[in-house]
Amino acid sequence: MKRIVFILLTISLQYSTVHAQGMVHQIIKERITSKKIPGMAFLIAKEGKVIEQGYYGKANLETDTDVTNESVFAIASMSKTYTAVAILLMAEKGLVDLNDTITKYIPEAPDSWGLITIKHLLTHTSGLVDDWALYDWNKSNQLFLQTQTGGLFLKHLFAQELLFKPGSSYSYSCGPFVLGLIIERVTGEHYGQFLKENIFVPLNLTETYVDNPYKIIPNRVSGYFNYDSNTLNSGVSGLGNGLLIAPNAYGRADVGIRTTTMDAMKFYNALLYNELISEPSKKIIFEPSTLNNGEFVPTGAGLMNWPLGGIAISEHSGGFRTGFSSQVIVIPKHRFVVIVLSNLYGGANFSLAQEIASVYYPQLQQLSNKTPVTDEETKLTNIHLNFFQNINSNQENENVSKSFPFSYHSKKVKESISKTKSIVYLGEKNIQKEEVIFFNEKIHTLKYYRLNSIKTLFTTVYLDENDSIVFFDYPETE
Repeated sequence: MKRIVFILLTISLQYSTVHAQGMVHQIIKERITSKKIPGMAFLIAKEGKVIEQGYYGKANLETDTDVTNESVFAIASMSKTYTAVAILLMAEKGLVDLNDTITKYIPEAPDSWGLITIKHLLTHTSGLVDDWALYDWNKSNQLFLQTQTGGLFLKHLFAQELLFKPGSSYSYSCGPFVLGLIIERVTGEHYGQFLKENIFVPLNLTETYVDNPYKIIPNRVSGYFNYDSNTLNSGVSGLGNGLLIAPNAYGRADVGIRTTTMDAMKFYNALLYNELISEPSKKIIFEPSTLNNGEFVPTGAGLMNWPLGGIAISEHSGGFRTGFSSQVIVIPKHRFVVIVLSNLYGGANFSLAQEIASVYYPQLQQLSNKTPVTDEETKLTNIHLNFFQNINSNQENENVSKSFPFSYHSKKVKESISKTKSIVYLGEKNIQKEEVIFFNEKIHTLKYYRLNSIKTLFTTVYLDENDSIVFFDYPETE
């Protein structure tokens, strides 16, 4: 009898796995069709092993070359994780201290940079701007064409005012670009050479490179961009080759890695299994960081760390107008990794990777799929509506946990949330027995809502045993 039960369970598990794999391929095919993506590759791994992968479309439209498991994509800002790991390795070797102010290594920096530390650059808490803020990208590409060296781009950053006092807030920035310069100044090696010697070779990443347009990179994927009449006066309408930039900019430390899905998996697995860095360094990557006032923010070293559907995830996206987009989602607790690489700017994003991950973790399903249910706790729902409408208030609220991380969500998100006019109850889940802890608080209940704001938004509210609000998920849109 036990043997029969075992056989039935095995058959059921195999069917479930095959069904999940089929769903993932369907999700990818639908995205490729809807976005008219030339080529895409994905890989899913758990506990260090590949559980599914797929390769679709063309790596190069002009040569009619197919995407394969050897196709080498540019991963844009996903490169920031590699730079973060390089800095953490240097810290472990005593070459730098994360609390060093960066003027120790860049003495020509303006006085306003005097309080910025290496850790601030790692966690986007430096106050530096991102390069998107330097000019209107739709009208001109001259900045990236003309800045032929890292030093010239650094001077552009010197000229910008800091967004805030270092360590007092967070804002996504090109801080990892500055870290790349620090790597070179401290080691005396080119950024790419240091990564090759200390990351690529030790992990046997034979298909991973720091990009260089002059270098022969086998199986290099070409990037594509959708042009319209308002974009750069390019003379191209519709799909075209990705934008050109200065040769030096392709390999910058904040955007410059090219890799395959398999090599990317090796890299993330090495972090999860402590094959490259120590446990303390690993925590800096996969856990939220804190501001000067002790409040949590989502920015780890090279990854964004969020609660989502009651699960702790780490993620990073990449998108560059040279014609690429990419996304990784990691569930560190289960060593689960989703990697999606695309050769169309805007082709891969968080929602796509989330949809793939939700096939294996239904808790991550987008809330727009839920339908309203009868609300038997309208008083609590109204409390939550009031909380959303007053999210920008600094007044104490007895319904909000003292651990609530008010700095976790950006001003833009909170502004949108504050305009909520009504909310719709979509159900809830009691997770008391699952021992879920966020921000040092045990989570008792997840409440799901649709928010009728300027846009329709969806979010999950996290409650402790006293029904105090501990957190709410980054809002989804329809």
